[in-house]
Amino acid sequence: MVFDVVSFLAGVAAGALTAGLAGFLHGLERMADVQERLRLATKQAEQLRSMFSAPAGDPSDSHKVDALQHELDEIHEEIKRMYKRTAR
Repeated sequence: MVFDVVSFLAGVAAGALTAGLAGFLHGLERMADVQERLRLATKQAEQLRSMFSAPAGDPSDSHKVDALQHELDEIHEEIKRMYKRTAR
């Protein structure tokens, strides 16, 4: 009887630990997916910047690309802060 109770409590503790670790890893995976999408968007912004840096381009388009790049950099910094929070 005592062994049954102890093994039951050990199973519950192991299940809780497994669920907690799975949730943590799921959060890291979602963050990594966001970071990968950000990397692709940054790459596309760089391609746009090179297209609009030609002398014939409209200067307002260049400003829009610069603003987009600035927003992408801010998002990247936020992701870095999120990683730091989870690492503690």
